[in-house]
Amino acid sequence: MTADETMHDDDPTPGPGTLPSTGSGEFSAAEASFISEMGSLMERWGLPQATGRLFGYLLLRNKPVDLDTMTRELGQAKSGLSVAARQLEAWTLVRRSTRPGSRRIDYEAVGDLQHLLLVNNAHMRKFTETLTSGVPVARGEARDRLASLAELFNGYVEQTEALVADWEARRTAAS
Repeated sequence: MTADETMHDDDPTPGPGTLPSTGSGEFSAAEASFISEMGSLMERWGLPQATGRLFGYLLLRNKPVDLDTMTRELGQAKSGLSVAARQLEAWTLVRRSTRPGSRRIDYEAVGDLQHLLLVNNAHMRKFTETLTSGVPVARGEARDRLASLAELFNGYVEQTEALVADWEARRTAAS
């Protein structure tokens, strides 16, 4: 099995090889780098690096994968990956499923970027609402600052929603 086949084939069983720093899954250098970069990126968003690494790993998978396979391929503790999977599920970045006749839970990345943007927008909308709620209680420059920030973030949310709608329309037209 080649490194390219490992993450993209239909067999969830890992081949021999190493992921830098952890794991026994066979990853190409580019795949390992991507997984690592997702860990670093999501850590900057306030999530554990393991959560980001799991998301990067799941984004590269073509089929749902169970915790035992994740543990084997990523070389991380099952308990930590379970927590990471639940965090990603709470952010609606992954979904869980079960196979008929099995109690094992499989996870897969939600594959649409527009979904990620809309999830982020939900957080931004809440942030905007909180800023807006501070406007009536603030005075002077603080009131102006809050109103300005609320207006900026409201524009961000509206523009992102328009971008996603436009992208979906173009994608549908191209199909």
